[in-house]
Amino acid sequence: MNKRIPRILVAAVIGLGLIVGALWALARALDEGTPRYQGQPLDYWVARANSQDAAASNQACLILQTTIIPQLTETMFHDTNDSHLKLALVEYLNRLPGIQISASIANGRRGEAAESLGQIGPLAKSTIPDLIKVLKGKDPAPRPAAALALGRIRSEPDTIIPLLVALLDDPQNDVAPNAVEGLGQFGSLSKPLVPKLLPLLKSPEKDMRHAAGVALKQIDPEAAAKAKVK
Repeated sequence: MNKRIPRILVAAVIGLGLIVGALWALARALDEGTPRYQGQPLDYWVARANSQDAAASNQACLILQTTIIPQLTETMFHDTNDSHLKLALVEYLNRLPGIQISASIANGRRGEAAESLGQIGPLAKSTIPDLIKVLKGKDPAPRPAAALALGRIRSEPDTIIPLLVALLDDPQNDVAPNAVEGLGQFGSLSKPLVPKLLPLLKSPEKDMRHAAGVALKQIDPEAAAKAKVK
């Protein structure tokens, strides 16, 4: 009987190890992590596209225009389905010690796609009509990120600046502050809006006060200093 105990313990340890290994492999499979394109994160391709190396820049621009931007645009509009099984597994596994799976729901992925288009900057100019469509649409998930993205793309100011101004009264959370930040991205081109932005420094909403302060420093540093923006 005593000789059998070590065998039982060994079998138990092996069985436990197999279970732990299976859970770890499942967690890895479910973890979305940082999105990658041809094995690299978006930051990598944006940096290469803006590099001084002409060959590297051309390659990165091609990948952005033909692969990344179309994929992000598709996600922004059409990623609406979640696997209930996947979400249930993620929720269960995240309760276990030592496991933390990063996985977003469809609403989050659509918002992140719009945010990523803004991260690309002027190279995502072709997506301006799509971002405007998002802002005028009924899907709330990507609208705040789309407002900021239009500022970060910093193109077509005659069209985008009035559009962002119109969003200052938008009732959806985060849209108006992001529109203010977007106006700041246009710098001195938004200077005529300083009188409209100054009162926002006293907004009851913390996010709006912060956004207005950041935007004023970008648009008119002198006006920001007079307003004692920190």
